[in-house]
Amino acid sequence: MGKTKGKGHPKAKGGGPRAPAARITPQQLYEQAQLALQYDDFDSARTALRKAVKLDPKNIECVDALGALLAEVGPEEEAVEVLKQAVSLNPDVGYEKYLYLGQLLEVPEDALAATRKGVQVLQAQHAAAQATSSDEAPVLSRALSGALCSLSEMLIAGAQERAVSAAAERGCDTAAIEAASKEAVASVAAEAEHLLSLASTADPDSPEPGQALAALRYQQGRATDALEALRRSMSLWYTPTNKDEDGEEGEGGMAAAKGGEDEAMEDAEEDSEDDSEEEEEDGPSYEFRIESAKLLLELEDTTATAIDVLEGLIEEDDRVPDAWHLLALAYYSGHQYAEAAEVLAKGQALLAKLGAGPEDEITQEFADLESAIKEAITVTGASAAQ
Repeated sequence: MGKTKGKGHPKAKGGGPRAPAARITPQQLYEQAQLALQYDDFDSARTALRKAVKLDPKNIECVDALGALLAEVGPEEEAVEVLKQAVSLNPDVGYEKYLYLGQLLEVPEDALAATRKGVQVLQAQHAAAQATSSDEAPVLSRALSGALCSLSEMLIAGAQERAVSAAAERGCDTAAIEAASKEAVASVAAEAEHLLSLASTADPDSPEPGQALAALRYQQGRATDALEALRRSMSLWYTPTNKDEDGEEGEGGMAAAKGGEDEAMEDAEEDSEDDSEEEEEDGPSYEFRIESAKLLLELEDTTATAIDVLEGLIEEDDRVPDAWHLLALAYYSGHQYAEAAEVLAKGQALLAKLGAGPEDEITQEFADLESAIKEAITVTGASAAQ
């Protein structure tokens, strides 16, 4: 009778014991994440970095990378947790984590403190790079300028928010609340101006400090100074649209606004990432130029420059409802009511395409402007008939 094999003891293959599987390292996971990010595969990158941090919670490179990625793609609560972890691991190196916390922390005082710390760390890093003539110095100059502008704007916004909230709690009327807001701006104006001066020194080619100063001057009620600062800022990036011999705008201008609605709506479905990347390299962001147009409408006696900026934005990307609304408002403010109505209709068609509902704030803003335009057209028509 043959000998039976014991259960639970399978014979090893290959004539010997199997070698243990090699464990993946945090560095390998980090490299996997970087490769995934090259293809905009954020989910895979996030998963890899989470695994890396779990394997080595004190690996500052992985913790920093995960915090930055979470700050960009979420979830925000986890981002704050990881960024705080990065701060505890290396509090005096790496300014990005502080600037991200400045954007994400809900308590204004905490957000302001984080941004201040980020600026301090960045200033030290920038000074060191300049001292050694490092290739990083120009990049850090731009980053420092932007961070100083952000800190200035946060300082002003925080002071205003506290003052307005306190006045509202006291039951003040609208005029008193506005006065409290202006007093709050005055209380931090000197520091804000100093920060903007440092920002301009760090990167003289950046239009951001000048536009931030224009906004501050406008809040101070100094409209002439505000317009002067805005024009200096715009001189760094804005070129008026060329006109032909008949005074009509060339390839810029109303080319997009006059185009067919179907074509504009089809464009709304296209991917805009490549355009956005080129825009960042060539000049200020779309959002920055939107703010420029808003200031122009507040400060200039004519609407020509604001219209030119907004038409250029729409030609660049006609999928932004705010740009259509502002362009219609610019035409309306310039008493060009037919043009305003035409532009507004195209913007409303875009809203419908994007699925905006009647309860959305942007939809109501379009409706309010539509009523104002219709009333203006009616009054103008009645006056012409007399």
